[in-house]
This record gives sequence, structure tokens and C-alpha cells, in this order.
Amino acid sequence: MNITLRQVQIFVAVVDFGSTSAAAEKLKISQPAVSSTLSDFEANFGTKLFHRWKKGLVLNEVGRLFVPKARLIVANMRDLESLVGTEKDQLFGTLQLGASSTPANYIIPKFLSEFVGNHSLVKIEVSCRNKSNIIEQVENFSLDVGIIAGHCSRPNIRCSPWITDELCIFAAPDHPLSNREQVDVEDLMKEKWILREDGSGTREGLLKALPKNLKSDDIIMEFDSLEAIKRAVEHSSALGCISRAAISRELDMGALSILPTPFLNLSRQYSILVHQQRTQSTLLNYFCGYFLNETMLTLFSYKERMMG
Repeated sequence: MNITLRQVQIFVAVVDFGSTSAAAEKLKISQPAVSSTLSDFEANFGTKLFHRWKKGLVLNEVGRLFVPKARLIVANMRDLESLVGTEKDQLFGTLQLGASSTPANYIIPKFLSEFVGNHSLVKIEVSCRNKSNIIEQVENFSLDVGIIAGHCSRPNIRCSPWITDELCIFAAPDHPLSNREQVDVEDLMKEKWILREDGSGTREGLLKALPKNLKSDDIIMEFDSLEAIKRAVEHSSALGCISRAAISRELDMGALSILPTPFLNLSRQYSILVHQQRTQSTLLNYFCGYFLNETMLTLFSYKERMMG
């Protein structure tokens, strides 16, 4: 058996992009080269790893078993490159980071910019996903690091607590509840809602805080975009719930209004996820240490301003 790293990389690329032509475009090589290498990879094991369907490829039951190990090989190779590619003690390499919508859009961009500004040989590829997708992708080694709202209890993922955040329930300024000094649970349960999709940490946080379950017909719209939720609530009589960090501009403009709900525990903690079996490269360790330590003071001051 003569398996090469290139074969493993191409196998993972075909899994990620669904066809040999798409993988070839991503890897900047010819489609016949991808097809040939993939065939050689399958021949090493004496079995097909994909169902061939029209112009696409779909993993079969054997191929699905290969994916986590193949991703781990590719991830560990990136880590090895970061170890031998340093120049004058500078960090080097690429990190694949997945973050849920609120931190991806409103919290971490400033810190990522500072990080790569201080380490010119580092590249960070960021994808915005909901909580359940990030956990899945960290678990199958598609992501090096994940940032989610809440906790992850998967035994093969190391979950480190990061910062706390505050969700808020909000409405259009002319909504009847916007003029109240305080609303109660019964008020909230009578309203219609516009929320994040199933699997998001924001939705999970709201439903956990409410003492009663929302009925399915109480939720009239679902979005995977925080900006879409804000715009939809602004032009409707429904309520929404997102992070206070994501709504500050609209509050300053008077476009939205936060409802006073001190009886609800809407605080939540963000966590940083890394797979237990990942090679702990210098870059990965330094990056996690930076987010777990050096960003804390700045973010604490930011939170105090938001709450003040």
C-alpha cells in the first residue's frame, strides 16, 4: 500500500467540494489529475469510497469512515508546516476558525485583525456557522478552532470557557411593549417571534431562559442572519432576541428598542473548542492563549460600556 499525503489532501478536497472539478479548481490543478489521484487512493484500499452520481460524488459508508482520519492527517500536516516554517521566531501557518454569528460579526474581527497584523506569516480562514455545525466541524477536523455560545460536552472536544455575553429581547420602537417599564412572562408568551434557526446558540439561550416553551406557531420567521432578524423585527410587530453586542447601532439610532426583562437570565458564555486529538502546534497554542487571555481585559471593558 502506497498512500501519499497528496492523495489524502485530494480525497478531503473532493469530500468538501462534492466533485473532482470543484476540487481541482480549489487546488489549482487539472480535473484529470484529481480523478487519477482519487482513483489511486481508492485502489490502495481495494474499494470505492464514493457513489458516482451524475457529475457529483457522494461518500459511501466506507468513505464516511475515512473522513475524520483523513482530515486529522491534513490538519496535522499544516501544524508540522507551522513548526518548520518559522522565520526569526515568527509564527507561521494557516488556521481554520469557525465562529457562531455574534462573535464572527461583532466581537472577534478586531482581534483577528490585530493578531494577523502582529504575525504577518499567519493566515486565518474564518467561516460563520451556527453552534451545532461548528461542533460537528471541530469534531471531524474540518476546523482547527471553534468559537460558540454555550458549552460543548462532546468527550473528544476540549471546551474552554471564554467571555460572557448578554442576550436581549427587542422590538420596534412603536411596539406596545416598548413603552413599558417592565414586561412579564405572560406578555412575552402572547407575542409572535422572529428567531435564529434551530441549532443556533442564540435561539438555544432564549428558549432555555424562558420558563415556558414557545409554540411552533409563535415563531413566524427564522433567519440564519442577525442582520435579517433586526430588519424583520424593525418592520413588524414581532419580537426578536439576539446579543446586545449585535444591536448597539440600532439602539443608538432609535430603530429598535430593548424590552426590560430582568426576570430572565439571558447571560451566556462563549467557549473555544479544539479537538482533543489535534496536534498542539505552536500557532494553535499561541492563538488559543491569545483569545483566552489577552483579549479578556479589552472585552471586559467593552461589556461594561455596553451594559452601562
